[in-house]
Amino acid sequence: MRPLRAVLVAGLLVVASGCSTSPGSDSSSDARTYFDSYPERQDESTAGGTVTGDSAGSSTSSGSTGSTGSTAVPPRPPRTVPVPEAPEAPGPLDDNTFVDAGTSGFVDARQQPRSTFAADVDTGSYRVARALLADGKRPPPESVRVEEWVNAFDSGFPAPTRADLELRSDQAVAPGSTDGTRLVRIGLQARDVDEQEWPPVALTMVVDTSGSMDIRERLGLVRASLALLVESLRPSDTIAVVTYESDAEPLLEPTPVRDADTILSAIDRLRAGGSTNLEAGLLLGYDRARTAYRSGATNVVLLASDGVANVGTTDGGRLATAIRDNGRRGIHLVTVGYGMGNYNDDLMEQLADRGDGFYAYVDTFEEARRLFVEDLRSTLTPVAKDAKIQVEFDPETVSEYRLVGYENRALAEEDFDDDAVDAGEVGAGHRVTALYEVRPTAQAERGDRLGTVRVRWRSVDGGEGREDALALELGPGAQPGGTLGVAAAVADVARFVKGGTGGEGSEQLDPDGLQRRVRALVQAGAPGARELDSLLTDVVAAR
Repeated sequence: MRPLRAVLVAGLLVVASGCSTSPGSDSSSDARTYFDSYPERQDESTAGGTVTGDSAGSSTSSGSTGSTGSTAVPPRPPRTVPVPEAPEAPGPLDDNTFVDAGTSGFVDARQQPRSTFAADVDTGSYRVARALLADGKRPPPESVRVEEWVNAFDSGFPAPTRADLELRSDQAVAPGSTDGTRLVRIGLQARDVDEQEWPPVALTMVVDTSGSMDIRERLGLVRASLALLVESLRPSDTIAVVTYESDAEPLLEPTPVRDADTILSAIDRLRAGGSTNLEAGLLLGYDRARTAYRSGATNVVLLASDGVANVGTTDGGRLATAIRDNGRRGIHLVTVGYGMGNYNDDLMEQLADRGDGFYAYVDTFEEARRLFVEDLRSTLTPVAKDAKIQVEFDPETVSEYRLVGYENRALAEEDFDDDAVDAGEVGAGHRVTALYEVRPTAQAERGDRLGTVRVRWRSVDGGEGREDALALELGPGAQPGGTLGVAAAVADVARFVKGGTGGEGSEQLDPDGLQRRVRALVQAGAPGARELDSLLTDVVAAR
């Protein structure tokens, strides 16, 4: 057994004994080795041997592909010829694909009293922004989806007590408003799943091993992510791995996590090179997921990629349509993006939306650990499918309203009651936040009915749609504080980056005004305010 894998298997003894790794476990440092030791370039001549000399840190691969306890083939002698210098990696803003979702305007409540959209728990846009800001780069305006920035912060609303999903709401005067415009926050909370109730997991990981993935922040981080999953899942859960470049091939048949050595051996064999046939990878991944399907389990396809597709079907809409039926069969998709520069954010988001799943972005080992260890159950365990929200405003009280964000998640009014319409998937413990700017009519008074918000969803085991509803009233004219104040400021920072303004009757989104608001939230101890302050500081400093 190779030294690195020996250390990792030792670190996984807690898994073999029947317990998942806790967030505070030291074993994640072993998974990090896959990231830290990833060479700057891999080629076929290094496969199966230790790279020494001038290469920038690598890991030896094993000739053993058997299970724990099998006899390992001795590694080849170290090479003395240095690995060729890696080609220059693209800059973080080079050749990325973002699609501007637009910006919603105010709607006349008399002409269109109902606002309908699919629930969205994605945070990819926010994580992409943080990655670019860490590099000192201002995120492109078209990369900003405001709701994903807002959903990256905890709403503070309590977990449901009656059903899979429940609604909550609060409101305040919109920041800077001079005409009484209210900021109405609608929170959708998913129930938590107790550890004793965690369903088994059948995970099929589809790994992009094309040439563009051959950097530490891509394939190196994918390797570490897979190792973290081995640490975090239960011994009886299964992991399968499919890889794709010019074509797709199975790398690992469904293997129980207790057989950690076999899975880690597969991680060792991940090598990058070739074109990018995303279609072939997804189709083979779903084929393997159907083969590995376990009734009563969480059946997941997890795509790890930079989103590039240049062989086979490359159109995001056609690819998304091809995978939609698999979501209906109980296999949901999680897309995880890696690496800025030549990165296709639009495709990764489209696939998740159509695949009954969600989209995340990972740029550091710490973020991988958060996603695959700390948030593992919400990442992998859906509790509601096709979740849709509809707000019906009362024209007697509301003259105009505007939904902040969710531009590419809008649904027709009649779609709300149609359970065949694809919408959003919500995982265990997820929180969805929607912000509306609402302008009361001249005769409206405190306590008057603003309208009604409803959520409709299907349970993960099928059946007819379920609903929850909540009445909305015109509240007092207080300034937003606490988590509502943070949500309002996050939305405005996102809109500032996007290049928008607060609109007529609202504060213009200038950096000085935003900084004053955020610092007041920090001084008041509002949850999430310090992270927001750091975000805004980076935005102002970015080029």
